[in-house]
Amino acid sequence: MHGAGVLGNTAADAGDGSALSANYVWTGRYFDSLPFPGKGYGLGFEIGGGTTLGESRQPYTRTVGRWLGIKTLERGRIALRAEAGAVLAKDTTRIPSTQLFRTGGDSTVRGYGYRDIGIKLANGVVGPGRHMAVGSIEWQRPILRDGLPSEWEHTVFLDAGAVADKPQDLRPSVGVGTGVRWKSPIGPLQIDLAYGVKPKQLRLHMSVGFVF
Repeated sequence: MHGAGVLGNTAADAGDGSALSANYVWTGRYFDSLPFPGKGYGLGFEIGGGTTLGESRQPYTRTVGRWLGIKTLERGRIALRAEAGAVLAKDTTRIPSTQLFRTGGDSTVRGYGYRDIGIKLANGVVGPGRHMAVGSIEWQRPILRDGLPSEWEHTVFLDAGAVADKPQDLRPSVGVGTGVRWKSPIGPLQIDLAYGVKPKQLRLHMSVGFVF
């Protein structure tokens, strides 16, 4: 069961509604080592469907796919990431926001706040959308100490993501930045300073652990 509240806009726009759904999620990780992968790839997908509740019950389907690839270079490596999702239903279907999409934040599009990328509604609220696309490219290289790789790495990256109710309306929000990684005892520590092109501001991002 999923539900959400109205945020001063139409119910369909704000993601207000309730639904009963079933989902299947599969993830495959094919990296050389965890939690500090040097090469390999990961794949994941989710497929589900449900019906809205209330006076008018309408069906919908939801799919999400994601991929992460890491390729070793002569010095360092390149990490490529992609994710896409779609919810298919009639325009008037009141799908709860928990089944729709927003993006932005530490593990998606850096330079933006958590789930700050969505559909701007009339009152300035960022609403959810039915289609989402995210991509990232990151160059990771070791920081040398006495000519040898240390436990620290330096990165530069470019992220982009978009959310819309129709695929043709997807417009990317871009973030660029640089950061460091530390192979800590509890997993990779990630510290990034990113510039969000649309908000025109810098944002600091921090996270621990390898997530896919």
